[in-house]
Amino acid sequence: MISVIVPVFNEERVLTARREYFRDLARQAEVIFVDGGSTDGSVAILDGAFRVVRTPKGRARQMNAGAAAAAQDILLFHHADNTIESAALRMIEERVAAEGLAGGCLRQVIDQPGWLFRWIAWTGNVRARCRRIFYGDQGMFVRKDIFQKLGGFPEYEIGEDVAFSKMLRRQGPVRMLPCPVTCSARRWLCQGVVKTTLINTRIKLGLMLGDEGQQLTDVYRDIR
Repeated sequence: MISVIVPVFNEERVLTARREYFRDLARQAEVIFVDGGSTDGSVAILDGAFRVVRTPKGRARQMNAGAAAAAQDILLFHHADNTIESAALRMIEERVAAEGLAGGCLRQVIDQPGWLFRWIAWTGNVRARCRRIFYGDQGMFVRKDIFQKLGGFPEYEIGEDVAFSKMLRRQGPVRMLPCPVTCSARRWLCQGVVKTTLINTRIKLGLMLGDEGQQLTDVYRDIR
């Protein structure tokens, strides 16, 4: 079985719309929501129906808290607006057992039609496959023992997924599996595709230069 860790902050609208999806997911895996101090109705939606861990805001901090509470041997980090299929859970377990994978991610699909969104997903999948650098919205998974050995995600304000991927790929084989993870296009739709792509490029360059500070955090606008 897999522990699915879902960091949330002010996701009332998303959680309301996706309650049945997460109920179904919880029948197939241990699902742990980690709330970072939401000020809307997020916690009220989750309390009583799901396991909720509370911690100060910060995606890396929240994911680490969820991992610490997890009971299973494989961790899967899941954004609130992502969607995975039952087959993905089975494939992760099978490939970790058969190939000794340290971790990996799923094949990204974006929930909007059009060549531009297909291109964005394609470039992300090429990066994951060739460079073995996984982003948080790609359904990152990792064996819990390796996660603990690495000390979890570095608690940066942004870029913790890239930093963790670089550590993870030194621990054993990592793979992008063919099962899809469907990602919401809400950031691109809210900010515009061109602007969002430029922002993402600015963040990538900053991370390459070793900047995980407030400047990059300010660039990455919260669109909830």
